[in-house]
Amino acid sequence: MEKDKKIVIGHEFNEKGDKLNIISGDVGLTDIWLDYIQAHNQRNLDKIAEIDSNDIEVFRADGTVGKGVETHIDVLSSWFETSNPNWKVIWMVTNSVQKADGSIDHWLTTGNEFTDAVDGEEIFMNVIADVNFVEGEIKRINIHNRAKEIK
Repeated sequence: MEKDKKIVIGHEFNEKGDKLNIISGDVGLTDIWLDYIQAHNQRNLDKIAEIDSNDIEVFRADGTVGKGVETHIDVLSSWFETSNPNWKVIWMVTNSVQKADGSIDHWLTTGNEFTDAVDGEEIFMNVIADVNFVEGEIKRINIHNRAKEIK
């Protein structure tokens, strides 16, 4: 196999219905995500803001959307004051989408275990996040949650 040849691993359909190639992505993005999660677990808002793009968009599982780094940091700051959220990365995979105009979108999809304590009761969720990176910064996060398995 040619070293520089990109392997198509799937497809994305744009708004027009065009079928776009998804290719294997930049594994280096996993290091940025691990730093980002560590910053969340350590309540390091400066580091989080450094990794966020100025116009980050966070599409949360509850349907709310946070726009802009200042809003993101304000929401996290308030949350961290009243709660003790913790994330553990379980898996990550990167991919890139070749757009019709020749540009490339870089994504990381990651599965994480999330725990928190609310009013003394522990919460556990499985969280999958689709994370869009632009020039090494996080531009967009789509968050999907699933509650802990009932036994």
